[in-house]
Amino acid sequence: MNADKDIFGDIPINEAVKKYLDEKEAIGILSRSSVKNRQYELNRFSEFCASKKIFHTSNLHKNAVVSYLKSLKIANSSKLNVIYVLTGFMDYLEDEGLIIENFASIIPKPKIYAPKIDYLTFDELETLFQAAAQTSSRKTVDRNLLLMSLFTDICLRVSEAVQLRLPDVRLEEGVLWVTRKRGKVDKIPIHRDLGEKFVRWYDIRPEYKGHESDWVFLSSHGRPLKPRQVHNIVSSALQSAGILKRKQGPHLLRHSGASLKAQRGENLIMIQYLLGHENLNTTRKYLHFNWDDLRQMVDRSPALGNGNTVER
Repeated sequence: MNADKDIFGDIPINEAVKKYLDEKEAIGILSRSSVKNRQYELNRFSEFCASKKIFHTSNLHKNAVVSYLKSLKIANSSKLNVIYVLTGFMDYLEDEGLIIENFASIIPKPKIYAPKIDYLTFDELETLFQAAAQTSSRKTVDRNLLLMSLFTDICLRVSEAVQLRLPDVRLEEGVLWVTRKRGKVDKIPIHRDLGEKFVRWYDIRPEYKGHESDWVFLSSHGRPLKPRQVHNIVSSALQSAGILKRKQGPHLLRHSGASLKAQRGENLIMIQYLLGHENLNTTRKYLHFNWDDLRQMVDRSPALGNGNTVER
């Protein structure tokens, strides 16, 4: 047993949760937002254990995990996420010698069937941009159209768009330097139309309070634009366009942009790069087809046999 295990010994579950999250954030495995999400779930698990008189890590067992999952009145998809959170936590406990086995990892996973993901067609996107242009104010129209183009044309996340600073935009080179999850930075090309949208926004930007800051996108109060405000901008445009989908925010546009690129036969690895996905399987969720394309593919199938009798 290593020195850390000697130091920890048997500790309260809530203390183990804190040590786990502190370590994973410190070494960069979990982002701050991921820590907050996991903290909520693990604290809830710790409180459940305490209600069952299970206070220390040495008292944890498989039935405690199963009982906790049974107590949650949530969908199977959410329950699966809980299992993954508990599995990561118990991996840490097992590595530290605080439990003898990762009880969460041996629990059968519920079967889930992912709902069909919404995306917008090219015509719907055209309608959306027209609605945004017609309903935005003179001072916000260029900002809003630029934001929406960043989601559809180069598939940025909302967090990546609102974190852009003026030095990240190299119009003379036709590139953006985009900060991804976990601080990774990628170089993304931009086309002429997108560059012109930046220029139009920069022309109106000095009318905003706080324009001296180097944040690219500003709110009407002159502060850096927040993800919730961007969500409202897109949702309002969708409503004005009469487009109703299950997901009404910027991610719908990012998803739609990636789907349209895939439907045009663009290189999947390049789409993955634009999306900032580390795993190609994540990118596959963004790939869709429509019925007419499917029918045309079947129609292109070569005719085999043609009724000829095969000698036996």
